[in-house]
Amino acid sequence: MNNSGSILPYSKMKQILPVLLVLLISLGGCSTKRYVRQAEHLIDDGKLEDARELIHLATDSTVNNQWAKTYLVYGKLAQTAATSKKKKDRDLFENPLQLAYKNYVKALDLDEKGKLDNSVSLLLPKLSNDFVDKGVKAFKARKYREAMISFEYVCKIAEYDIFRGSVDTGIIYNAGLAAYNAEIYEKAVKHFTTCKEMNYGGVNLYLLLKNTYASMNDSVNVLQVLKEAFEKFPEEKEVLVQLVNYYISAGMNNEALDFLKIAKEKDPDNATYFFAEGLIYDRIGKVKNAKNAYQRSIDLDPDLFTSQYNLGALIFNQGVIMVEEANKILDNEKYTAAREVADLQFAEALPYLEKAHELNKDDIDTMETLKLIYYRLKMMDKHRRIDIELQNFKRGN
Repeated sequence: MNNSGSILPYSKMKQILPVLLVLLISLGGCSTKRYVRQAEHLIDDGKLEDARELIHLATDSTVNNQWAKTYLVYGKLAQTAATSKKKKDRDLFENPLQLAYKNYVKALDLDEKGKLDNSVSLLLPKLSNDFVDKGVKAFKARKYREAMISFEYVCKIAEYDIFRGSVDTGIIYNAGLAAYNAEIYEKAVKHFTTCKEMNYGGVNLYLLLKNTYASMNDSVNVLQVLKEAFEKFPEEKEVLVQLVNYYISAGMNNEALDFLKIAKEKDPDNATYFFAEGLIYDRIGKVKNAKNAYQRSIDLDPDLFTSQYNLGALIFNQGVIMVEEANKILDNEKYTAAREVADLQFAEALPYLEKAHELNKDDIDTMETLKLIYYRLKMMDKHRRIDIELQNFKRGN
């Protein structure tokens, strides 16, 4: 209505409405900015809960909630809450450090003129350190998934333009290690592979990556990583051992023997290499070669249980075959002679199996075999003792 009390013409109302809308938007924007400024002061005063209420009013506003500084202050609030000594402050937000990162990024995205670059550049390094501290604590507490997420946020922060993409390879390694322990193997592969491409982590990195692929039952990549490791670290004994073990378990005997040859050239007094060689020859039926390799292993390390047992078992099994052949002989005199030869074979196996039992009192296979040999050779006192020992062990387990 005008001053005379009459209603304004519609055409004049159309002119006034845009002015009113502009005024309302302006007032709303001022209100939002006022909330943000007040929240910032409250953060400085340690009144974080009150600051949260004002920030929520500012971000929930349907008018002018695209002011970059709103999210800068929101991020600062969340980060301050995360590191507060007061539990009530730390409980203000779920995952406050992640919330801080999200808001800093949004502030930078909205800040087209780069006015907040300096402010954010002062806050992000501390946020990165906060994530590192959280990741380390989580890892020590065996909260590996949480640790992985924290370390990954450190990597995200480092990749932002303000840091010029300078990524800490140690953090990437930690993220991979946390992922591996959390059994999130795809993430572990991703992070370990990045470290490998950046030449970080040495031989242990390759072995961790190999173990990750093994946990995923990816035998193709297990072999590929071991080959790469051998090419890069040809002097590392552990890589050779892992390669040999891979080929043995895969039944790739010739490849295993090839790498064992290299291994023995580098370490000719390593008893385990000769044991592995004996195991391969044993598997493929080259008895003489197997016996020689096992014996060489024992000469180098008499206390290696596996070599003592395997050589004794190999000789014993030959005796069993001789008995089976003797049982086919019809002539009594020839049969008796053949059985005596078999007994000599059992007697040859005996010292190796007795030594194996001395080295490992809990191995049932050794005890069972000794029991058979003692009975076969009519060594009844020893037979009774091993039988009692065997029965006691079975009852105890």
